[in-house]
Amino acid sequence: MEELIGEKETEDKAKNFASLIKGFKNSLLINLIGNLGAGKTTFVRGLIQELGFDEFVKSPTFTIVESYESDNLKVFHFDLYRIEDDKELQAIGVEDYLTEENAITLVEWPEKSKRYFNNPDYIIELNHCDNDEKRLINIIKDLRQ
Repeated sequence: MEELIGEKETEDKAKNFASLIKGFKNSLLINLIGNLGAGKTTFVRGLIQELGFDEFVKSPTFTIVESYESDNLKVFHFDLYRIEDDKELQAIGVEDYLTEENAITLVEWPEKSKRYFNNPDYIIELNHCDNDEKRLINIIKDLRQ
């Protein structure tokens, strides 16, 4: 676990993580766990930018999913904060996203889904500490692999 201060350091940690997962084979599922305002979207922004995407990275709280695509990589950023049940995910075609090859799927609030996103390759835990200006970030690789 590492103590960070502010958005810049959170994005830097995400960029370091991006170098770890670059060149992956097949697809990756990465769950982001943390309270509101803990820095999940900030982490995603740094990760997506380091993977070579120039687009503005916004939270998909209202759209549920944002997609970023290049010639050789797709990134799907889910935010399940407003999801009530898995039927809503089925309605947007979640299974199509999860079966894409050469894709990274990033999921904020994965605990909102009982059926999907249960077997991540990585879990990123972000927590507030002290006066909410500092964060603890823990990157966990799934030990079942």
